[in-house]
Amino acid sequence: MDVLEASGVRTGPGEAAVPAGGPSESLARALRGPVKRRTPPRLRVFFLRQLRHCGEVSLAAKRTGVPLSTVYRWRKRDKAFRERWDEILLQRRHIVEDRLMAIIREGELRSVYHKGLEVGWRRTFTHLAAIRALDYLDRRRGDEMSHDVSRSGAAESEKKTEESAT
Repeated sequence: MDVLEASGVRTGPGEAAVPAGGPSESLARALRGPVKRRTPPRLRVFFLRQLRHCGEVSLAAKRTGVPLSTVYRWRKRDKAFRERWDEILLQRRHIVEDRLMAIIREGELRSVYHKGLEVGWRRTFTHLAAIRALDYLDRRRGDEMSHDVSRSGAAESEKKTEESAT
């Protein structure tokens, strides 16, 4: 690992530009900052940041360096983590919906090429792709809602049997 001296000259790992314990070594150590450990709380925060950036759970877990099963275990056990996760995915959904609505309303600008050179722009309107994407998002949201115990038919039938017993 290269060490940056105060003068700005890089030295290799085998070369010693200044004696050990000199001012430039302590300056380099201070500039690097403290070593940050990969603790689960820090990994959770890093995962949520990655999820906000990419919007895909498996990719965020991969970028974080945490197995997908661990991320889902954190989600199951930690209510605050689960709520933040859901909030981030809801924000991503709103972003996608807004972008799709802009595409439907304004169309997309595409380059027009002639003999390998860009000669102009064409505005295209692709409603079908946007409608399919919104339909997909609606179906995903409906699936998530159907897993809620309070909205399931089993919970409702239990309430009815309790009410009829009293």
